[in-house]
Amino acid sequence: MCVTENETFFIDITEKKCPMTTVYVRAKLDTMTSGQRLEVRLRGTETRKNVGTSVKALGHAILADSPVTDSPDLYCLTVKHR
Repeated sequence: MCVTENETFFIDITEKKCPMTTVYVRAKLDTMTSGQRLEVRLRGTETRKNVGTSVKALGHAILADSPVTDSPDLYCLTVKHR
């Protein structure tokens, strides 16, 4: 399989509970290469904050952080691998 720098991956952690949310995101980021993006769908403001903090601490960039339209308490983070 050919992996491109600008490839985007997606994970849904809406059913996961903290601290496992950050574990799932980190595990996926560990399989990615520089420049690739990860879209993370998650539930709740606490999870949103924890995942965002963890991603930044690992040196990755958050490109977007927005609510999911018509879905209360759901958010989507777009992360760019460092």
